[in-house]
Amino acid sequence: MPRQQEDILITIVVASVFFVLIGSFLLLIVFVFLRRQRKNKQEKEEMRNRFEQTLLKTQLEIQEQAFSYISQEIHDNIGQILSLARLNLNTFGDHVTEEKINQTDDLLGKAIKDLRDLSHNLQNNRIHSIGIIESIRQLLISLEKTGRFQTSFHTSDNFHILDVNTDIILYRMIQEIINNIIKHASANKIDIQVKSENGATTIRISDNGIGFDTNLLQQARTGIGLQNIINRAKMINTSVNVNSSPGNGTIITLYIKPKQSNI
Repeated sequence: MPRQQEDILITIVVASVFFVLIGSFLLLIVFVFLRRQRKNKQEKEEMRNRFEQTLLKTQLEIQEQAFSYISQEIHDNIGQILSLARLNLNTFGDHVTEEKINQTDDLLGKAIKDLRDLSHNLQNNRIHSIGIIESIRQLLISLEKTGRFQTSFHTSDNFHILDVNTDIILYRMIQEIINNIIKHASANKIDIQVKSENGATTIRISDNGIGFDTNLLQQARTGIGLQNIINRAKMINTSVNVNSSPGNGTIITLYIKPKQSNI
């Protein structure tokens, strides 16, 4: 009997230990499950917070880009048209011709139209529709009509733009350069040469103005005009070279590099 009681006692002890282990294992599983559940909840909360932060950051970036685009459009396009209108007004003397009045009226009308177009859709389809070459030609014609500038324009027959949006960015850069000539160069001659070779495009814009020390370009504050040109150049894989010296005019060369083949 003592032997049987000992076996029963051992069985009870082993069973008790087994159930304790099973209970501990179940408790461990529940603990791990609850811990993982809390961790998943925290991760979801962190992901939601990161998503909201990313969304807010993206919205701010888009807003900043939109404001920057509007600022550049007003400064480069509409601002230049109004500068041309002002040049026309400055040429008014005692005898104002009807032609001068009509030219000024046309410029002001174009500025109003561009403002209206900008407010409607922030698009500039006109450059796309008539092309960058004709847009440059019309810009120079507008300069000629002020009576303050002589202009010349030369382009190669094989000129082409590879990207549909490159022409607008490139045209805005040319506008900004012309605008700087009008404001600062004291020039009366402007020449633009455009040529394409081996997939690359080179645009050379020169004037016979007072020129400037190019070392000044290394200073931190280079002005909104030059900064716009540099920013836009980066967007279309373009390098900008400025060659000038006091009393010798200025030559600005834009080199649009050919796109790399995917092959």
